[in-house]
Amino acid sequence: MIFLNKYKVFSNAKINIGLNVFEKNEDGYHDIDSIMVPVTLADEMEIEIYNESGDLEIECSEKKIPTDERNILYKAYKVFFENIETKELKIKVLLKKNIPSEAGLGGGSSNAAFFLKVLNEYSGNIYSLEELEKISMRIGSDVPFFIKNKTARVGGKGEKIREVENNLEDGLILIKPEFGVSTKEAYNNFDNLDEKKYSNFDEIESCLKTNNRVGIEKNIENSLEQAIENNIDIKMLKMTLNAVLPNKRFFMSGSGSTYYTFVTETERAQVETRLKTFVDNVKIIICGIKK
Repeated sequence: MIFLNKYKVFSNAKINIGLNVFEKNEDGYHDIDSIMVPVTLADEMEIEIYNESGDLEIECSEKKIPTDERNILYKAYKVFFENIETKELKIKVLLKKNIPSEAGLGGGSSNAAFFLKVLNEYSGNIYSLEELEKISMRIGSDVPFFIKNKTARVGGKGEKIREVENNLEDGLILIKPEFGVSTKEAYNNFDNLDEKKYSNFDEIESCLKTNNRVGIEKNIENSLEQAIENNIDIKMLKMTLNAVLPNKRFFMSGSGSTYYTFVTETERAQVETRLKTFVDNVKIIICGIKK
């Protein structure tokens, strides 16, 4: 049997440079405000599209990730074919995970967005990028960001996306602990917070444009980190990071549990060595900002 096309794509992660969460709406969901930045850490997807109708078959390197209808790629597959006349095609996806799961890095959302873009290219670009963004909201709130995959101010429930100029030259070190964080629990705790601190995204935007890392760091807050700051695992990790590198600042991405710190090329090796030597039970990942 001959397949028509074989694609290999690298679907990258993102970090949140700040995350503001607002009061719950009548529909039970929260609006957000955040600056999302694509980074060079990426999963690998090999996609085979056959010239016959059929179903989606997923094979994943991470055994704990389901490969049936629960996988976000299935949702993308169904949503893509729902509104076009073409029948669902037989497709095989081999997914090699490099982005940690349940980490606040958007790995699954990125997989879904890049899969949508491959399906769209194969089908002759029947959807514009704006239309892909719109339909991808039905898959997950972070998916639309990965369609254009550029540094952006993201608002609403993830559907409001405005590209932001990003000239920051620093690299990143990601610190992913063994434990995860329940996004649902974080949002529930947020609703009960008495005091909330918010990022100043106008200042962060200006500092990204002028490559002002210090200014960026001064204005970052994360509502969901505030909501879980009494979590003993988070508290111990943050205390350890601050003790090992007291002159560095660490920020949680999304709903966690990954933290990141900005590093220059000259300080990267020293920071990496100290983290690997003195912080136990974490995965240290070096990456850069994807321009």
